[in-house]
Amino acid sequence: MPICQDTGFAVFFIEMGEDVRITGGGFEEAIYEGVRQGYREGYLRKSIVDDPLFERKNTKDNTPPIIHLRLVPGDRIKIVFAPKGGGSENMSEVKMMVPADGEEGVKRFVVDRVRRSGGNPCPPVIVGVGIGGTFEHVAYLAKKALLRPVDSHHPDPRFAKLEDEILEEINKLGIGPMGLGGRTTALAVHIETHPCHIASMPVAVNMQCHAARHKEAII
Repeated sequence: MPICQDTGFAVFFIEMGEDVRITGGGFEEAIYEGVRQGYREGYLRKSIVDDPLFERKNTKDNTPPIIHLRLVPGDRIKIVFAPKGGGSENMSEVKMMVPADGEEGVKRFVVDRVRRSGGNPCPPVIVGVGIGGTFEHVAYLAKKALLRPVDSHHPDPRFAKLEDEILEEINKLGIGPMGLGGRTTALAVHIETHPCHIASMPVAVNMQCHAARHKEAII
């Protein structure tokens, strides 16, 4: 159900079993059609423009979606749908840090990103943080981190501790719900990591507003 005027860019995280065989049509087209039907039947606002720079005409059915597809063992398809609002997405950032920046550099960058965002991402927010990988993959990690349950922690206790420390610093900023002031600016900080090059330490922040809507299905 819509709980905000911005019903988001349709983003899918899909794990497809290697033994799955699609018949009767194309897999991506099926996802597109699901978006068309869902946004129409749910009376959800259509927010996607076909040309990002010049004409910017609304596609009128919220397609095309963003599809992140991974092949995994098995004979099932796991689909996670996460509509992503523009206000929180606009407050996201990638920074190509260097290893010498270390843990403190990561903390400063994430907290400063939230500080500069103010009330724009409609706090209280969930803060997804990606560390490692490459320029494009670290942004994916930060967005994937938003799918985790709010009360979850990174399995590595070092990163779990870093999540708690960053959350504490964010809530000291005093931005508060909807930027009106208060002690709860973020509900959670979730970190996802990936190995990276010896010369690099990419870090990404992807913000999610309090309307953290997800839907999962396994077929």
